[in-house]
Amino acid sequence: MLLGIDVGGTFTDAVVIRNGKILASAKTPTTHYELLNGIITAIDKVLAKINLREVKRVALSTTIVTNALVEGKIDKVALLLLPGPGLNLAGLTPAQPYFLSGYTDHRGREQAAPVKDEVVAVCREIKDCKAVAVAGKFAVRNPAQEQVVAGWAGECLKPAHITLGAELSGALNYLRRVNSAYYNSAVWRIFTNFAVAIEAALAERGVAAPVYILKADGGTLPLAAAKARPVEAIFTGPAASVLGIMALAAPEGPAVSLDIGGTTTDIALWQNGAPLFAPGGARVNGFPTAVRSFWLRSVGVGGDSYVRRENGRIAVGPMRRGPAMANGGPEPAVTDALIVAGLIDYGDVALARQAMTKVAATGQTPEDAAWEALRTAADIVCQAIRDMLAEQAAMPVYKVEDIVYGEKFIPKLVIGVGGAALGLAPLVAEQMELPWQVPPGHMVANAVGAASARQTTEITLRADTAQGFYTVPELGIKRDIDRRRFTLDDAWAAADNHLAERAAAGGLTEATCHSERLYEEEFNVIRGFNTIGKIITCKLQLKPGVLTQVTAQEVGQ
Repeated sequence: MLLGIDVGGTFTDAVVIRNGKILASAKTPTTHYELLNGIITAIDKVLAKINLREVKRVALSTTIVTNALVEGKIDKVALLLLPGPGLNLAGLTPAQPYFLSGYTDHRGREQAAPVKDEVVAVCREIKDCKAVAVAGKFAVRNPAQEQVVAGWAGECLKPAHITLGAELSGALNYLRRVNSAYYNSAVWRIFTNFAVAIEAALAERGVAAPVYILKADGGTLPLAAAKARPVEAIFTGPAASVLGIMALAAPEGPAVSLDIGGTTTDIALWQNGAPLFAPGGARVNGFPTAVRSFWLRSVGVGGDSYVRRENGRIAVGPMRRGPAMANGGPEPAVTDALIVAGLIDYGDVALARQAMTKVAATGQTPEDAAWEALRTAADIVCQAIRDMLAEQAAMPVYKVEDIVYGEKFIPKLVIGVGGAALGLAPLVAEQMELPWQVPPGHMVANAVGAASARQTTEITLRADTAQGFYTVPELGIKRDIDRRRFTLDDAWAAADNHLAERAAAGGLTEATCHSERLYEEEFNVIRGFNTIGKIITCKLQLKPGVLTQVTAQEVGQ
């Protein structure tokens, strides 16, 4: 059995899946000020009639990291950088960095050694910091200087956690690695405390199954590994909805998916049965990071979005004033409009009509006001979709084959999940002049996605045969190689071994047969009109996806 939990902006959902079927599901209000309470309530409900010994896996999609970042409830971080000459990082990082001497060049060769006295001086200045992040510009080519500086900072500050930028990403984009390292250390304490509490709560209930955390790229990490890389747990709610759709009804052609929850609608684009990924990585509070994530956009339209009249026009969201009036809330909301329009059949109809009467213009019936509100909500979602499509069309093309054979992305289907999907998704599809689908199980699609998500990890291997070594930054290793005989095939073989090594170290027990080659590059190193070696780069991952397709009954059955 698989147990999946999703913490949303309005509700916390839980499901139990066995052999591809949903055995039990539960939906409880999210307890924002104490997330654990709502999670435990959902778990207790869904496991009430389940043999706990049959639960083999627990996976959790949580807003703990996202909330901490959005609300600024993060730790102070000593951001130690080895930028070398060139890039000016002033104003580009979430916190004021401390610039240190020492750097390596683009080939991983040390050009200037770091200075211990500088690190000691910085540590004395920021002695109250219990979290450290260290990032060198070309540390992905040689992680030694990051490791040395981290060692010195550890001696001086005795921090609770130190993040090395190269261990989070093997990509060259320095600014993204800097920001990723900073945020990873900033949320480490709050995430670790949360993880410990989850482990204790499950143990008290006799659930002995391993626990996993969903990542922004749709994969999962064992909870123990996630404690070291909590930044990967940002934006797991939208990722859960994408995985839920993949498990329930993955589209075969180009499509737009909508996760219409109580607070927001999360939009994703699909091609060839898979979601598109964000170019470069996710952005956190406007800062680019190296965290691999689906390409998503959130708009403030959901079932609980506040409906009111402004300057004679209906306005919807992005704020909420609690639940809809039909569900005991104080102000009109989208759910009230859906009930009055006859698109959904739960909640108090009389209170919903009262809500729409409150926002109706002179001479309007509650039904007229409801449809005006729903058309406004659909307009907002449609505009966000059009913006995404325009952004996708404007993306630069780097490969000749993409220029010759590339096709414009034109969606052919709208798929909706979430509590308000049956009401809003058809309206959005109608405006987009597209067919629509709301699969069975859509109410708990995010929890389904969390439960069924596969484990993932990735590594980057870069070999420099002219210098006689390769590096794998995510593992912090540098190995000597045969300068004359090391080939691209050898690089891929070594990458396979190191991917398995990283998977084993992180407790990833699932088979590595789902490995996927993301990138390869090979070019000659020329000196004096002679080839003296090659630069070889390989990027390999355990591919995100679902463990099983999931079937569910239609709503009301």
